[in-house]
Amino acid sequence: MADIKTRAKEAAIAGLNFLVRTQNRDDMSADFGRFPFIFDCAAGVTTCGTTSWTTGTCVDALLAGYRFTGNADYLDAARRGVAYIKSLQYFCPLNPRVNGAMCENTPQSRGSHPRDGLTAAWGMLDWSQETGDTDAFERAKLFAAWFMTEAMAKGFPYWTAHWDREVWTPNTVGSFHSGSAFFFYRLHAVTGDDRYLAPMRTILDHYNTRHLDADGVITVILDRDTLEPLDNTERGAFAPRGWQIMHQYNDDFGALANLAGWKATGDASCRDGAVRFLKRMLATQRDDGGFGPAEWSVPSAAGPILTELHAAKALGIDLDAGAAVARAVDYLIGTQVRRENDRADGAFLGFSGPNTYDLSDHLANARTGAYAIAGLLRVAGAVDPYYFFEA
Repeated sequence: MADIKTRAKEAAIAGLNFLVRTQNRDDMSADFGRFPFIFDCAAGVTTCGTTSWTTGTCVDALLAGYRFTGNADYLDAARRGVAYIKSLQYFCPLNPRVNGAMCENTPQSRGSHPRDGLTAAWGMLDWSQETGDTDAFERAKLFAAWFMTEAMAKGFPYWTAHWDREVWTPNTVGSFHSGSAFFFYRLHAVTGDDRYLAPMRTILDHYNTRHLDADGVITVILDRDTLEPLDNTERGAFAPRGWQIMHQYNDDFGALANLAGWKATGDASCRDGAVRFLKRMLATQRDDGGFGPAEWSVPSAAGPILTELHAAKALGIDLDAGAAVARAVDYLIGTQVRRENDRADGAFLGFSGPNTYDLSDHLANARTGAYAIAGLLRVAGAVDPYYFFEA
């Protein structure tokens, strides 16, 4: 059997080729540049195009793939993806409360989840640094200004923003915003502007003290005002239970953001937060190599955890994770469709339905796929600053 780096490289490249093959390239369509969010591998068709944030994650996976392989097809696909992201940015100078924000799914969306929009802006930022696209760079900074002023008007960021409503609901906060801090770390890294450190600190302080407990267990949903935990409660039922479980293992790059916070500021609480979560994942890794509850491995968890383990090691934190990394690679490769000359070749299977988050036997999705590619590229030896640190 080939060594782990070779296997990871082959799987990542197959995943990248799937993104290129299935991207919408119809320049007469408003969907130009979108990737499959959901792809039916049995029928060979896209059933749902990527949202703002899944387009952003695909762009970053492609940029990392381009750096690693030099394949210009990946850069071209990233360019098309960024073009779609640009079409989602909401410009309304007469209403600063929404000016610069991202529409959630299409330009017709009347709101967004700020965490999702941030991931799209993150893709634009990284694209700008790879290519010198000043328009994308200014757009990313405009989004950051909106996020810092409006999405964080009450401190920890809003769950959802609505263009046409005075009150933004729900009145809850989610652990998934932990990863938002990395976007501000990245802005600080490329601009040298210290004002981006304040939102990074605010987000990580809240996450590490309110969402992440001493054992590395994540509480996903809190009441904004009382900080009451709402996971698995009637008030938290607006978020499907499977989605809540997913975010206890797929931390939405919270550990990566904590590592970045420690790197930028030397704050030991950030290092400790990252280590707590990663040690719990290593201690509870399932027999199949994935990460999740007793019943199933969460498909979208292994990719981010691979990225985060490599980020920790890059900063001198050795968690003795070699065997766990090998099992996680095996898990991800086991979820990949490999059928030569098939449109689905290279796709990574994902969740089985809109309210369930276990592994489907025929549905691939961009959340799992882009995260898997990013994690596998780290194992293969990729060196780049995309969802990682400066080389």
